[in-house]
Amino acid sequence: MSRNLDLRFSVLGPVRAHRDGIEVHIGSPQQRLVLAVLLLAGGRVVGHGQLLDAVWGADPPRTALSTLRTYISRLRAALGADVIVSVGNGYALPAGTCDADRMEELTRAGRHGEALALWQGEPLAGLDGAYAQAQQAHLAERRLVLLERRIENDIEDSRHAEVVAELTLLCAAHPTRERLAGFLMRALYRSGRQAEALGVFTDLRELLAEELGIDPSPELAELYQQILKADPDLGVKTKKWPAATPVPRQLPADTTDFTGREPNIGQVTRALRAADASALVIAAVAGAGGMGKTTLAVHVAHRIAADYPDGQLFVDLQGAGPRPLPPDAVLGAFLRAFGVDVVSESLSERAALYRSALADRRVLVVLDNATDVAQVRPLLPGAAGCAVLVTSRARLTGLSGARHLHLEAMRPDEATALLIKVVGEARVAAEREAAGDLVRACGYLPLAIRVVASRLAARPGWSLARMRDRVADERRRLAELRVDDLAVEATFTLGYDQLDAAHAAAFRLLAVPNAPDLSSSLAAAVLDMDEADAEELCEALVNVSMMDSPAPGRYRHHDLLKIFARSRLDEEDGEQVRREVLERLLGCHLAGIGAIFAMLYPGDPLADAASSGSCPSFPDLDAALEWGQAEEQGALSCLQQVAETPGGRLYDAVWLLDMMSQVFDFESDTTGYERAAQSLISAAVERGDLATEVYARHKHAEILYGRKASEAALDEVRTIRELDPAGVFSVNQAYAVNVSAMVAHDERSWDEAITRYNEVIRIWRAHDRSAYEALALGNLALVLGEAGRGEAAVPVAELALGITTELSGGRPNPQVVYQLAVALSAAGRHEEALARFEEGRAEFRRIKQFTWEGMTLRRMAETCFAIGRPERAVDHAEEALTILAEVDQMWARGKVLTVLGRALGQLGQRDRARACLAEAVAMLGRPELPDTDDVRALLG
Repeated sequence: MSRNLDLRFSVLGPVRAHRDGIEVHIGSPQQRLVLAVLLLAGGRVVGHGQLLDAVWGADPPRTALSTLRTYISRLRAALGADVIVSVGNGYALPAGTCDADRMEELTRAGRHGEALALWQGEPLAGLDGAYAQAQQAHLAERRLVLLERRIENDIEDSRHAEVVAELTLLCAAHPTRERLAGFLMRALYRSGRQAEALGVFTDLRELLAEELGIDPSPELAELYQQILKADPDLGVKTKKWPAATPVPRQLPADTTDFTGREPNIGQVTRALRAADASALVIAAVAGAGGMGKTTLAVHVAHRIAADYPDGQLFVDLQGAGPRPLPPDAVLGAFLRAFGVDVVSESLSERAALYRSALADRRVLVVLDNATDVAQVRPLLPGAAGCAVLVTSRARLTGLSGARHLHLEAMRPDEATALLIKVVGEARVAAEREAAGDLVRACGYLPLAIRVVASRLAARPGWSLARMRDRVADERRRLAELRVDDLAVEATFTLGYDQLDAAHAAAFRLLAVPNAPDLSSSLAAAVLDMDEADAEELCEALVNVSMMDSPAPGRYRHHDLLKIFARSRLDEEDGEQVRREVLERLLGCHLAGIGAIFAMLYPGDPLADAASSGSCPSFPDLDAALEWGQAEEQGALSCLQQVAETPGGRLYDAVWLLDMMSQVFDFESDTTGYERAAQSLISAAVERGDLATEVYARHKHAEILYGRKASEAALDEVRTIRELDPAGVFSVNQAYAVNVSAMVAHDERSWDEAITRYNEVIRIWRAHDRSAYEALALGNLALVLGEAGRGEAAVPVAELALGITTELSGGRPNPQVVYQLAVALSAAGRHEEALARFEEGRAEFRRIKQFTWEGMTLRRMAETCFAIGRPERAVDHAEEALTILAEVDQMWARGKVLTVLGRALGQLGQRDRARACLAEAVAMLGRPELPDTDDVRALLG
């Protein structure tokens, strides 16, 4: 033990260990975090639970405990076997070996300078997670306290001039820390810089008011008065206006239950509190009707009213209505508020008189509900010292010098807080789930939430669930969002009525798709026009807050605005127009996905859809895949809509689903694909469309197989055979046989799988479908390899590779490369196999098929394990687990955990190996694969 006492540890910077002054390597960030937790415990025992929480947070992986034990083992190997002591269900390090312990000893002894010298940068530098962040904050606070104590001593010892620069930097880094501000005021005052000392207090007072809505502490205020009285001539003299001059106070009453919006309030307040500005200060708040722009503006205006003692002007410019107020009329009212006689009718003369009246005054002007910049510009004061707050549905980008804020819907927590303010905490607490559903149905729109909350407040006998159910139906939701003079639909109508015919039509048609948002290319398809023209229309709708743009080139309606747009579509256009829009949308998806499919699988006739509709042109595969990934969820929602629409193009929809399942990494989340397939099957059955039903059922069978729901997949295969006993739809029959072959493959019924794959190959050859023949040949090679016939598997896989290479002009299908690699490994040609796996993996990553990349890494791990490289097997398996973490097929992770457990066992890490294998049994047992028994045997 004596040898280990030479160890010294550091946490006041990067976590390090030194023995006799030489640094000891302590491993990965996770291991360093474990060491830091033990060091900061000060010799106390730290349990497994606390360590797991520090490293992984609230959601540790199932293997976390075994991984933690591995970290402890590695730390003991680096530091000494007896340094970290096991105590019950935890571990401990000896106290007093860490720089943090030394810092506390020096602090207690009053040796603050020496304690500060121990810091080597940011504490726990390079470590992440909630625990590390909390400890970093705690240690940073300890350092700041030490600095304050040392600086206080310096000032008392007449070293005030030396600490001014240091204090200036510290106050900039910690602008609301009053103790530092007080030290800086004292140091400046004692250095003969009284004006600057007073300025520190003024700046802090304004900052505290803006950020926290509070005043400086009484102690700091008293220090300010002491400095002020020492030299009275330094006080700023406020200009006094004659008693006869009126001081208008026109702000409407603030909302008593104002809730949330703190970041927005801070942004607007900071813009308007520029007391020393050299120019007029303007803040412009834009947003859709019902977003609470006026409420926010009035609230902010009341908060800063004291900063503008010469008056606050307010006017509703009625810009959303049919008759906006003319600027000359508004100027007349403003001038009369200051007691100025208005003689001239000229707008320019009134504006000049208005600017003169406000010169040398500090006045806040709130211009609510503006139409455009032309209405606002004459109402702007001409000199610094005044501030203007404008609200408008339009984005007033032409307002020179303004700071702009676009007001969005509330956050869910803010929306719930507003509901609580009006309805009462007890009612909301009793129905938490219904409250969440209710504010969600309101689209988190403040006006809508206030309406339903007011209705509930007036009906104490109503449950929140009843109100939720009343607004659940989209067809009646807008009608329910009305109380007294508040109505969401009326607010939307004001904005809609200001649109011209072209923009109104675009607003309606763009609401047809169920997609969360639309790209400009899809908007062009919806509107049946050139993409540039469509984008121009969309941008115009965004500018007047009738649509949003969540990202460049993407557009969406607010949820309630979409319902409103659809109601107008029903009234003004009808069902036929809706169907035409949906057909164009489907055509665009078919064309876009078809183009990607053709790039990935050249020569496949399925890609003929690329010419069936308008779509953007793609310069290369990467650009095409980026577009496709952005549109994947929108395409799935389009399939649902086609299935639900009478007369929709069902067969084309299944065609799209077919290509999507091959283009995208759908195995990572089969839910949307399975739901779309089921909807299309139901619609085909309802219409008696046998061809579409058989096609959709074969896709459904493949999707079910993808998550190893084998029996359900075979049920679909049997149904296809019953629907088409004569084999009329032979291509779909081939797909069905392929599914049954894959199931037999999983069940290790080798002969049955080989027979069925050969049957599939014959069908594809008869139909001259070479690309599908190649995949079936590759699957046959997999079976042969896993059945112990590796030498026979390789030529079959090479034949498949040759077919796809020829079809693509030199770029083979990565799935076939994967199949060849498995065959090579089965034949004992492991180095060749690893090279092919790496080739396939790189292509899977490039085309963003990450589930296939993870499965390739698993095969690489198995190959490395087979040739006696367990360390490499562990690396590949752990990387595969990272990639497959979000995949919903547990069997894929189960197979990775199996090879990881075997490799760890070979490396002697038996506890962790057992944990991996136990988790693998749980995952592989849910679809009950034969692999499960193999893993159970390994555990035994």
